[in-house]
Amino acid sequence: MIVLGIDLGERRVGFAVSDERERLAVPSGFARINAPAEALAAVAAKAKAEGAGLLVVGHPLNLDGRAGPKAREAAQFRDRLAEAGWNAVLWDERLTTREAARLLKEAGLNRRRRQGRLDSEAARLLLESFLAGSRKRPP
Repeated sequence: MIVLGIDLGERRVGFAVSDERERLAVPSGFARINAPAEALAAVAAKAKAEGAGLLVVGHPLNLDGRAGPKAREAAQFRDRLAEAGWNAVLWDERLTTREAARLLKEAGLNRRRRQGRLDSEAARLLLESFLAGSRKRPP
């Protein structure tokens, strides 16, 4: 099954997709948004285009593991996806954006090129973590 990783931001939504065997995660672009309704439409369009059977929404918990305002927004977004008929789950995404920025900088990308890829790289890290974690769970 194709799994779509979603890094939900205020201005952009980053995407990553898995392969059918759920072993690999690759960056798959981003969508610019101005409002939550635009994010929902962008995610639904991307999920449909990729043929995703599961959507993994980044859950930005605080470093101490508690849910702050952004984590509650992500949970509400997941709920709206479920209401629209999508199979969606939350997955801890602490520090994925920071790690994505570090990886892109180490790859030699300048600031402008990093900005365009940061959201999809963060979504890739989120999805990679989810895929590794889901393989550890019993079916």
